[in-house]
Amino acid sequence: MYEIRKRLSIKRGLTESSYLKGLQGLARSLKRVQTAYPLMVFHPDTSIDPSTGQPKEKTSLTAEDLKLMSIEGCKLKAIERIHPSNKRKEYLWGYYKDTWTKLRVWDLEEEYDKVVFLDADMLIMKNIDHLMEMNLPKDFLSAANACTCNPRKKPDYPKDWIPSSCAYTKGPIKPESENTPPSLELKGYFNSGLLVLTPSKQMFEDLLNYLQNHPNINSLNFPDQDLLNEFFKGKWIPLSYTYNALKTLRTCHASMWDDKAIRNVHYIMADKPWIKETINFEQEFQDVKETNDKEAISLFILNSWWWKVWKGIKFSVDDYSV
Repeated sequence: MYEIRKRLSIKRGLTESSYLKGLQGLARSLKRVQTAYPLMVFHPDTSIDPSTGQPKEKTSLTAEDLKLMSIEGCKLKAIERIHPSNKRKEYLWGYYKDTWTKLRVWDLEEEYDKVVFLDADMLIMKNIDHLMEMNLPKDFLSAANACTCNPRKKPDYPKDWIPSSCAYTKGPIKPESENTPPSLELKGYFNSGLLVLTPSKQMFEDLLNYLQNHPNINSLNFPDQDLLNEFFKGKWIPLSYTYNALKTLRTCHASMWDDKAIRNVHYIMADKPWIKETINFEQEFQDVKETNDKEAISLFILNSWWWKVWKGIKFSVDDYSV
């Protein structure tokens, strides 16, 4: 039915093999919550360019990797990456150079009239299909606030990323925080990991033009996220943190976080859950508890959710307590 109406879909880009396992976990989590919508995956177009005789895009993804995504039930769409015309000198992380390609999600007007974009390092805990029914004003998007506390004290992060400047510091606490986002007036800056948007070819062209004519590409520490926050300033509707629950929020904003309320966990930063497999859940939990390291304990709990979804193990968020 959805394909005939060409109405809605959930999408994510996969540009390199290092995120393949993460995307498989995301796909399994969507099936677990019985989403009604397909997961479309953007991947680099490796077809041969007649003018050069070379693949249009280079990638570490293989044909077998793409087959694995098809097995998970994903729809695949080959695309060419987007890069700014003025090359950046450096990125905080190497994979950031590919995040501009996220803009391609707006170039789907002929296929879909609503999209929920999801980063590959996410885990859907509750069905979020209702986001597809959001009424967005023209040229608006919807997203959840970013946390600008810089809890891990990353030296390359913006200097004003401190707790007092974070929307969540002054935002609602549980239980209100489950469905109530911080006021836009507190800090109008969203995380681009989950976006609810209306595809538009005109918007896509406007975004590309904004990128290619940006006066200072090097000022965008978080490439697509900073760009989109500039472009959609005053034109976004906030969602509660539960739709994009950054893993660090569980400890740095503990008064807001409720395990039972989480709809979508976002495993930000380099220490992804799929890098180190959790095998003996109970024993490893006891071991990490002995460290008395609150962040390590919290990360173990969140990572265990990811691995249990990956392995198809039934679980409750109440399985672990400290």
